[in-house]
Amino acid sequence: MLKLEHILKYISENNEFYKNVIKKYEISNSMDILQYPMLTRKQLQEHRYNMFSEGYKTKYFYQQLKRQSSSGSSGVPVNVYWDYKDWYASNLSLWRKRYQWYQILPSDNLIKFELNIFDDKVNGSDIYFIQNPENILTINVSLLCSDEAYLKVVEAINQFKPVWLYVQPFVLNKLINIIEKYNVKKPESLKHIEFVGEILSSDLRRRTVDFFGVTISNLYGSEEMNGIAYECPCHNMHILEDNVYAEVLNKNGFEISGRGEAVISNLNNYCMPLIRYNLEDQIILNEHQTCACGCSSAIIDVIIGRSRESVLTDKGVEINSFMLAEVISEVNNQFNDIIREYRYTFFKAKQILLCEIRLEYGKSHWFCNVKRCINNIFIIKLGNNYITEIEVKLVDAIYKNKKRKILNIV
Repeated sequence: MLKLEHILKYISENNEFYKNVIKKYEISNSMDILQYPMLTRKQLQEHRYNMFSEGYKTKYFYQQLKRQSSSGSSGVPVNVYWDYKDWYASNLSLWRKRYQWYQILPSDNLIKFELNIFDDKVNGSDIYFIQNPENILTINVSLLCSDEAYLKVVEAINQFKPVWLYVQPFVLNKLINIIEKYNVKKPESLKHIEFVGEILSSDLRRRTVDFFGVTISNLYGSEEMNGIAYECPCHNMHILEDNVYAEVLNKNGFEISGRGEAVISNLNNYCMPLIRYNLEDQIILNEHQTCACGCSSAIIDVIIGRSRESVLTDKGVEINSFMLAEVISEVNNQFNDIIREYRYTFFKAKQILLCEIRLEYGKSHWFCNVKRCINNIFIIKLGNNYITEIEVKLVDAIYKNKKRKILNIV
């Protein structure tokens, strides 16, 4: 609790946003987290430029902060800023567990599959990736839309000789299918696979172990928080208590165990503190308990409702929510976060993809430009393998639904 008390003391003295929260909610003890209200994605989005602690706004203007963007499984994109030293501190607890449990070092060769805004082709390849630093190859998962692309990824994996993969379950499942379907070589250098981004099914877990013969782990995290919980060799998802303080919110209020929405406080981000931030994920959290791995932190028993959707068009193109979220990220990057909410619906019978967007208040006159930008990005990403039709619609509101996904298929 020492780190939690330290950051609560810090924000009460150095953060204007939380000073106002303390005043508004008449918080008598600023070091008691139980007195703080919940912070929503919408509040973070609306107040993002007012949440800097003292001194950090100057660093923001001089581009000295690390920006992490989340397009959000609920369709509400947000940005979080970090001082670099705090960002490294935030990730340190995860790296300690990686080494302790799986002997993975930061210097080991790694292939990551991420939702990144880059589109550089290397050596004439049709896959998009960057290699920086030398031991990390990051592949843009949003542009993997065909068997041919996945075959080139498998080839890249074998050439790079990674020690471990950082990968989404649906991507790994696709890679296994491709290797089996085309009878191509499996990576012999691989020792560990870390799953991220969605629920890992028991079937895929067994299939991965049988197919690759390596250790596997599951990471629960977010762009706003970095690592939240990590799976030990005993298959328990331990809260990374050096990085976050975890609660759940249900009909009984805030609790430190039970089923509810994941409410997380980051213990390392002094630049833009997030206290009692609702991730909008449903989890089951258990209190501290002794595990055979030696870790005694709280455990997430179940992560509910985190899934990535994809659909195969009649033209054989896979449209997945990673790519769809990246389109919004690229538009927001060009138009200074103009899209506040969004939702995609794919109509299979008509092969039409509908993109509904809500723009920042007073910016509706930019809709034609935003619509043109969205269409252009799709053309760049899919080339000639384009879906039958895409419609972009401006709406006043996206209907609230806590189970809403980025991509709805009807």
